[in-house]
Amino acid sequence: MVKKHFFSAHNDLKTGFFCKFFLILGCILLILYVVEIMVHPLNLSNDVTGSILAFVILFIGLGLISYFFACQFAKLSKIAEEVENDESLMDTEETGAKP
Repeated sequence: MVKKHFFSAHNDLKTGFFCKFFLILGCILLILYVVEIMVHPLNLSNDVTGSILAFVILFIGLGLISYFFACQFAKLSKIAEEVENDESLMDTEETGAKP
């Protein structure tokens, strides 16, 4: 039997963590790339520095996409909380009013 999974509106699927992780990793690789281009301390070939640049672009892009999703999940959580606490949407049985 398949078990249904219900996700809360307050669950952000760890997008905040992944946003920070990808942005930090991208920035570290960007610093490594810039230092290698300017000073050549590791004497890496052009192919390797090109690959580092590709990963920089990839990780920063993934970080920005994760940031966008984190912001959207935060807005969804705020809307869900407002709906839960909105008294005008309460059932008529709870307020004691007759239809």
